[in-house]
Amino acid sequence: MKLIIIEGTDNVGKDTLISRIMENYDVMTLIHCGKPKSKDHPNESQDSLFNFYIKSIINKKYNNSDVIIMNRSHIGEAVYGVLYRNRDINEVLKKIHDWNVELMKCPDLEVKYIQLLSTSERLLKNNEDGQSLSKGNSSNIIKETALFTEAYVKSFLDKKLIYVDDNGEFRTKEDIFDEAWDFINK
Repeated sequence: MKLIIIEGTDNVGKDTLISRIMENYDVMTLIHCGKPKSKDHPNESQDSLFNFYIKSIINKKYNNSDVIIMNRSHIGEAVYGVLYRNRDINEVLKKIHDWNVELMKCPDLEVKYIQLLSTSERLLKNNEDGQSLSKGNSSNIIKETALFTEAYVKSFLDKKLIYVDDNGEFRTKEDIFDEAWDFINK
């Protein structure tokens, strides 16, 4: 079984990439592990959600699927928990590490972590859909990008960092998909 984790800041193209990946599998499960809708969301319930999904994967709840795709995951807590719910980065990174260790203990589970990243604050602001916690705030967009980069660097999962822009413009959806697909199938 393959677990594909797609992470990144809001408005970077996660849903678009996931839709393209889903077109290529007959049997798959999609888990949308979204961030809390408010800053007041208790950390414990967010961690409980991650525990539930990780244990469900480990206990083969999704065994009828060849592929599980996580739209967002426990890794994003290093960004949203830290910036918007005042969590300690080291505590969150320790939890993420522990969850990753649990996933890696599954001998028949291949984990692929894709981090989408934009180097253009302008593109992310222009793509704002009104649903992100940053609300298009430049300072928060920059902080989110930096924290996602830190979480990516510290992860020991089989991972791929994909930049969704080039020279100040978004790359094509096909180009981003091709890069992700090559990684997923290597």
